[in-house]
Amino acid sequence: MTIKKRLFISNLLMLVIPAILGLIMVGGTIFGVMEIMGEHDPNEKFFYESMDKINKITNKWSDNINLDQMKVDIDKFNEKNKDKNIALSVYEGQELLYPSSTVEDTSILNTALSKDGNHMFIMDNIAIYKESVGKYNIVIEDTDFAHHNKEDGKVYDRILYTLGVVMFFAAIAIILLTNRFLTSFVFKRIINPLETLVYGVHQIRDGNLDFHIDYNEKDEFQEICSDFNEMAQRLLDSVKARQKDEANRKELIAGISHDLRTPLTSIKAYVEGLETGVASTPETQKRYLDTIKNKTSDLEHIVSQLFLFSKLDIGEFPLYLEKVDIGRELSNITVNLSEEYKEKGLIIKMVQNAKDICIQVDIVQLRNAVINVLENSVKYKNKEQGQMKISCEDKDNYVTIRLEDNGPGVSNEALEKLFDVFYRTDPSRSNPSKGSGLGLSITAKILEQLGGSIKAENVIEGGLAIIMTLPKYTENKALENK
Repeated sequence: MTIKKRLFISNLLMLVIPAILGLIMVGGTIFGVMEIMGEHDPNEKFFYESMDKINKITNKWSDNINLDQMKVDIDKFNEKNKDKNIALSVYEGQELLYPSSTVEDTSILNTALSKDGNHMFIMDNIAIYKESVGKYNIVIEDTDFAHHNKEDGKVYDRILYTLGVVMFFAAIAIILLTNRFLTSFVFKRIINPLETLVYGVHQIRDGNLDFHIDYNEKDEFQEICSDFNEMAQRLLDSVKARQKDEANRKELIAGISHDLRTPLTSIKAYVEGLETGVASTPETQKRYLDTIKNKTSDLEHIVSQLFLFSKLDIGEFPLYLEKVDIGRELSNITVNLSEEYKEKGLIIKMVQNAKDICIQVDIVQLRNAVINVLENSVKYKNKEQGQMKISCEDKDNYVTIRLEDNGPGVSNEALEKLFDVFYRTDPSRSNPSKGSGLGLSITAKILEQLGGSIKAENVIEGGLAIIMTLPKYTENKALENK
């Protein structure tokens, strides 16, 4: 349940429960008062009930007035109610006929008997009800009426007080239970996730970037915790990327220093040889100058590669994209490079090619990417004559170009770093003639700029395979590039 729903229910309960509680208290009070009013005097109630009974009896007597029968009925009534302080008598006019009267104050009795019709009289502790049947007056007398009222009033006052106290404590209990329920129902559902989030923030602050919040409730905090986890993961990735960039930067500086220092040291040594006359013969001088020229060319190549890599790295290297048939282009590259690399000891062979598949690519940079892979195979081949198998396959929306040699391959650790800048499988970096270590890094950048990717894997039979993936040509992609 969402927090909004819980708050809505909580606010509703805050209104409904006091209202219900108020109604219960008012209703209970009214009910108690009514009950007390209804039961205010058990003797009085019985007195009124007796009046109803006498009504029925007198109706029977009216049909056949018989004093003897009336006496029998009076005896039955008095015998039955002798413990109630209520007695029934019959008068003729104001003269008592049967049985004796229990009223000592005759004034109220005379008043009652002097009135025609049915009447009820209450004075002090005496209640009298008189009803006429023919010439007879039937009288009900209660000689202890006020005493019952007074005693019962005290009892009922105590009942009212007790009822009030019970309802007061019941109200407090209901309020406490409601508060406990709402605390568990709403506030804990807010406080607990907030405490979890605060704890998570402190973990990130303290450098524990691997920390993730496990929150399974289906409410607003679920999305917040999910965003927190995503934020933490992005921060972790950012820190790792920065650390990797820092390591690459240090390796780049070390690589540049090393690769520039080696040819510069050679150039300086040969120049000093010319200056000091070590190269005294024309043949020696020519050899020195040729060496200086070659080392200068190496420097120029390194600077050119660095410039190309930096431009690709910051995305400022211009690409001239065009639609090409990748199968035909790879065939042309293979034919054009086969003779050149055969002389370098690498046989290039096209083993599988795609047909009628177009990609949008910068042809020059695609050719450079292939050449960088070929150069890498030439530099690290461990046979007098190496082989390079080139294949091109159509896979869904992409074209896969596989360049597989039969060289020594690399370690699993090296596979992950093969495309890092200035990385060489030769950790000693003692052989600058084997390149600057930028070739495969530049190839990876070129593929990235073209919207593709590159990876390496060792061949089971021996050797290294470089796999390039490029997206197929589509009209939408062409419009995007425009």
